[in-house]
Amino acid sequence: MTIRPVRPDDGARIQALVARLSPQSSYFRFLEVVQRLSDKQLHEFTHLDYATRMAFVAVLPPTDLTAGEQQIIAVARYVRQPAIPGEPPRAEVGIVVEDAYQGQGLGSRLLRHLTIYARRQGIQAFTGTVHPTNERILEIIKDTGLEFTRHYAEGAWEVTIYLVR
Repeated sequence: MTIRPVRPDDGARIQALVARLSPQSSYFRFLEVVQRLSDKQLHEFTHLDYATRMAFVAVLPPTDLTAGEQQIIAVARYVRQPAIPGEPPRAEVGIVVEDAYQGQGLGSRLLRHLTIYARRQGIQAFTGTVHPTNERILEIIKDTGLEFTRHYAEGAWEVTIYLVR
């Protein structure tokens, strides 16, 4: 497996990942069950400026079963948020790991990559909305060792992870 930045030619591979997600994994990532990304979403997910919008993917090498194509099995991304006076520069973060590869540390590895990269871009905090039953992502956040806060609002956890200690 390789971890690398998303490229514009990853559209079909990301679409295939989304199609393979269980309804629960899809809901945890998008807060609704998504079986297919719109053309606009796919474009936004694959055409990045690598500063204010960044994503890393975990990719399996090509095989006969994948017709010689790489297979994306996980994605971690951020989108820088508008500045808020008195608050650290922040970005909204999202992570999804294909069901068959969950529980193996892949989400943690991707979050570490994204954190290191975001710090270099001046981002000091990640924010995200977490479904209240998504204990796995809360464990991934705790495992980073980074300070974080969460508060419950409108049926979900609003989480802030501070990248700078």
